[in-house]
Amino acid sequence: MKFDLGDWENRKRLLLPVLDDAAREGLVPGDTTARLGEFLLGRGVGVAVPVSAPVIDGSGLDTPLASEPASTVEESEAPRFIRGFHDILITIGIVVGLLGLGGLASIYALFPAVIVLAEILVRRQRLALPAVILTVVLGFAAAFGVGVAWDKFSTSGEEWVPVIVVMAISVATFLFYWRYKVPIALAGGVVALFATIFYTAGLLTRILTGQADIFDRHPLLIALYLGAFALVVFSIALKFDFADRNRATRRSDVAFWMHLAAAPAILYTIMALVYLGGDRIWFSAETTVVQALAVVGAVALLMLIGIVLDRRAFVTSGLLSFGYAFKVLLDQGGFQRFFTNTQTMVFVTLLAIGIIVLALGIGWQPLRRVVVGNLPDRLQKLLPAVR
Repeated sequence: MKFDLGDWENRKRLLLPVLDDAAREGLVPGDTTARLGEFLLGRGVGVAVPVSAPVIDGSGLDTPLASEPASTVEESEAPRFIRGFHDILITIGIVVGLLGLGGLASIYALFPAVIVLAEILVRRQRLALPAVILTVVLGFAAAFGVGVAWDKFSTSGEEWVPVIVVMAISVATFLFYWRYKVPIALAGGVVALFATIFYTAGLLTRILTGQADIFDRHPLLIALYLGAFALVVFSIALKFDFADRNRATRRSDVAFWMHLAAAPAILYTIMALVYLGGDRIWFSAETTVVQALAVVGAVALLMLIGIVLDRRAFVTSGLLSFGYAFKVLLDQGGFQRFFTNTQTMVFVTLLAIGIIVLALGIGWQPLRRVVVGNLPDRLQKLLPAVR
């Protein structure tokens, strides 16, 4: 008999009511069902439901959540952020409390506070959103703490401050992952590590050449360093993605965060090449039609990559750039005469972006079927299955 185990959320809908029943029977402690459910789901355990079993089509308030049919549209990209409003309430308390602590004491007081909270909320209760927020707070605390200490005790070497700051973020997040196994901590540590390496390479380039303005004179070097960083982060994210094709483990979450860093880095590498050799910069009034078209093409390429990988970070990362490029095309193409004022053009641009985002969101899986279906079979076996 064939069984449909579904994706993570669907399996959780089926498994958690069973664990709740076991708690009522006294087989497991009632306050551990959620953690036990995540533990079992993370190891591929699920409640098998025969494919031929009828699906309850209830729409009333008494319909059991476990009987609701899983969405036929998505969700294959579902990093575990929130598992209930309890997470949101706790997160609000974390943010407000740590802001107050940092203001009353110092930035260094955040370190023991984060550790104590992480021991309770992350290690013991495994709360998803608080784990993300605590990781981010730890990274900011490490960055500002090291920056403040450097300004206080060092009288030279200001150009190395960014390297020290990013290195501190990398060390802090790696240690946080080692202790608490939070996916964003591992992703942040890897991204910060390579940012440190490439920023150091840039500084050494200036020192060894003896040219403090070498990047102003040779902007191609900036594009090369940024492009190398983007490709390294992207390739590591792909490694995590390909190792978890079904998006059932924490590897998928690590890849999600790393793609969030890789996507804008790839985009701005392309934009640096588009504006190479000119005095104009992105978002300037002197942007030409050719440059705007190149940016639109770059955003379209990122969207295509996102569709292939089933990662929406590649769509959202280029929306701002696409919006400005679209405005430039309207303006330089002579379409401004059809608009009564500048506000009208802005609203038209927003409408165009909204239509594109909605079209991609609604037609995501049909687009994936077309695009992925034309790829080699060997590559298709590495990618998330088309739904």
